[in-house]
This record gives sequence, structure tokens and C-alpha cells, in this order.
Amino acid sequence: MRTLSSQDLNDLLNGACILGSGGGGPLTIGAEMIKDILKISNTVQLAEPSEIDGSAQMAVSAYVGSPDASNSADLDFAVGARAFDILADYQKTTLSYVLPGEVGAGNSLAPMTVAVRKGIPVVDAAGARRAIPHFLQCTYASNKIPIEPMVVASATTQVVLSQMPNTLAEPISRGAIQGVFNDITAVAFWSMTGAVMNAAAVPNTTSYAIGLGAALRMALASGDDPVKTVVDYLGGLVLFQGTISDSGSSTKGTVDYGTVTMTNPSGELVTIFNQNENLIAWSNKKDHPLAMGPDLLCYLTTTGQVFSNADFAMLPKNAQVALIGVPSIPAMRSPFIIQQFLKALAVTGYAGNYVPIEKLHPAALAARAC
Repeated sequence: MRTLSSQDLNDLLNGACILGSGGGGPLTIGAEMIKDILKISNTVQLAEPSEIDGSAQMAVSAYVGSPDASNSADLDFAVGARAFDILADYQKTTLSYVLPGEVGAGNSLAPMTVAVRKGIPVVDAAGARRAIPHFLQCTYASNKIPIEPMVVASATTQVVLSQMPNTLAEPISRGAIQGVFNDITAVAFWSMTGAVMNAAAVPNTTSYAIGLGAALRMALASGDDPVKTVVDYLGGLVLFQGTISDSGSSTKGTVDYGTVTMTNPSGELVTIFNQNENLIAWSNKKDHPLAMGPDLLCYLTTTGQVFSNADFAMLPKNAQVALIGVPSIPAMRSPFIIQQFLKALAVTGYAGNYVPIEKLHPAALAARAC
């Protein structure tokens, strides 16, 4: 069991925002969650997955919906614990741990708003070591863990969804979130035992994000290059550096569909397509994508400022931004998860196969390996 300090929470916020690949919740919401957590407790307990009893019961707590909507919503972070309690009551069980669904500035911290209210630990594991736009793009789904029962709740309203296959959970729950909960709210789902979690989840996701945030903080304090520090930590490469010249999105079914355009003085133009999270990037100077999900497309300014697709308003004018590509971990490259990403990529107009970033940039990543 590791005790997280306020410094750890802030390192988590920054590291998880980078790993969120443009999604995972706005940086601003994550910062508000930290304030909420510290009002209740000055520490959070983070449990090592391998030390959790196999019979212990747990579930995922997250906020699901449009990141753009979350920026304009007055979110009540007590709602996460309410959804969690409703799920436990529905199943007539005691949930002794809370799990993250993904890694992101919002959804790495959301389970902690539940943990401090319930007096239980957060598990240092998740269904992905990045943020994902759709439920089935995670290892919980690829390992066929039932997503239901699912509780969608606000402070005054709750919906319990049960007896539905994983394949229908997203359209049904997002329909409820859009129609009843104004495009964003707390959800409790993916119930499992410690044994199932250890077989299916990606371990040490929270501590990995904390380490990334700490590395960035120390680089800034010592005057080191923040982009190089982050790239080295992640084992990735800089795909492009320039300014964000344009961005736009529209919310459909509680998902923000958008494009981001980056340019540099040489005339290269890079277009990033996202569904909450960045999915694929193209350059007008290349005849192939720069990278695509499940590999990561992460942002960082050259001065070390982190941000998501919902945080562009906070960037200084003409900020220099590095687009960082990162190979996904093997668990996120299972045939099942790749197929789910290809379905999302098809919405952007991409009809090809998944090409790992190592094949798109063999020389650069081979040099890093040496």
C-alpha cells in the first residue's frame, strides 16, 4: 500500500494528462478533483494489485461523456461515491476497492474522489495505460469481463443498466447520459474480484503516470528540456513540433468528435483526428499516417505545459507544441482492442489496417532502443 501526498496527486494530474492522448478529461477538471479530494483527506491510499486478495470485490468509477461538456458543467464530485454505493447495494456486496477505467487527467483522479469518501484504497491498475474514447477499447473488455450492472447517476437521479451485453453498453449508457444527464456524469461499472482484476487489468498505471509527472516537474525545476524528458520516459518520439493553428469539435452521443491542425514555418501541416482522445495524425508531407491508436498521440508545449483537447483555451498564443508518438503496451495491442480502434478510425475516414508506430518510424525508434 502506498500513501499518496498532494505532490503525488499533482504529479498524477500532469502525467495522466499527457498519457490521456488528448482525452481522459480536461486538466481543469482534474485540478478541481484534487481540491475536492484534499478537502476530505490529505492522503490517498494506492493499493498494489498483486497484494490484493483474490476474493476482494471492486468496481470502476469514472466520469463518462463529453469533455467539452464537463468544462461547462458544475460537477458534483460526491456523485461518484453515490453511483458506487448504488452499484454495491444493487449487487448486495461490499466494494472494498475502487478501480480507474483508464489513465487521464480526469479519470485517474475520479476514483480517488470515491476512495476518500468511502475510506477505501484505489487500485494501482486500469483497463488501459492511456485514455480511450470507447468502452470496448480496454483490457476489461478484451478479457470479457461483464460491464454490467452499470450505474449512471447524478445527485438526484440514477439509472441502473443490467442484463445487457458489453457490445450494447456504450450506446445504451451514452443515450441515457445524453438524454438525462446533460452529456457528462458519474458512472460505476466493471465489477470484479481481485483475482479477475489481476488477470485482466494493466498493473501500475497510476504509479506510472505519477512517475511521468514527477519527471516533468524535476526537469522544469532543473532547467532540463521537458519534451526530451517526457519522450525519454515514454520511450516515444516527437512526431511534429509547431503551433496549433485550428481546432474544432462537435458533440454527438456524448463524444466530442474533432480535428486539430498544427503547422510549422516550413509549411508542414499536421491534422489530428480525435474522438475525445487523439486517434490518428496525418502530415501533408507524408504518404502514411504519423501514428494511430491504440498507440498514443500526446501533447506537451516546449515549455512543459500539459493540456488536453478540451484545454486549448488555456494555451498561450502561438505556443510551441510537441506532438509525441508512443508505442502502446502489448496488452493494448490485442486483436480485440485493435479491432475496436479500427472501428473508431473508420469514422475518421481511415479504412486501412493498424500499423504500429515502430513500422511507421523504424529508424527513429530503433535509434532510441540503442
